Amino acid sequence: MIKRILRNWYRYVLWTLLSAVFWAWIFTLLFSAPVKQKVVLYADLPYLDRNALSIELERDKPEGIRIVDTATFDDKMFNQIEVLDGDLYLIPDSEAEEYLASFAPIDRADFPDATFFESDGEAYGILVYDEATGLNVGGAYLFYKPQERCWLFFNKDSMHIGAHDDAAITIARHFLNLQ
Repeated sequence: MIKRILRNWYRYVLWTLLSAVFWAWIFTLLFSAPVKQKVVLYADLPYLDRNALSIELERDKPEGIRIVDTATFDDKMFNQIEVLDGDLYLIPDSEAEEYLASFAPIDRADFPDATFFESDGEAYGILVYDEATGLNVGGAYLFYKPQERCWLFFNKDSMHIGAHDDAAITIARHFLNLQ
């Protein structure tokens, strides 16, 4: 019997791999959503309580949105292309200029009481963390980098801002109320 198992080891390995791929596919079908039904927030921060923040942001999700997903850049370290497809980004001051070309300008009227990250007279980000003033949006779910301000930005290629729909703006408003 052992000789037979050793002789056919590759079949067992193949069946194990096929089973893993099959169940991963089933899991994805059950617990994921198409891009049109999902708003994604990525954070370039040391810590994010993904599940708790996602559940909180899903409480007021707009019509047509099934999932609000959250993740840190480190969570997607090996899939950087996925990070580029996000809708909202939490970026610290030290890296904001580096990513600015990927962000959409913000209509100041959508967030009347906000402090904005500005470039060339345009508002691009909303201040969400400033240790000096005590601003700490979502502090129960996030750990911001100490002594560095952090901003909320919108992906210019997001299908959830502008002419498409305003789901990302609705989620951003809900996030900004988590003080």
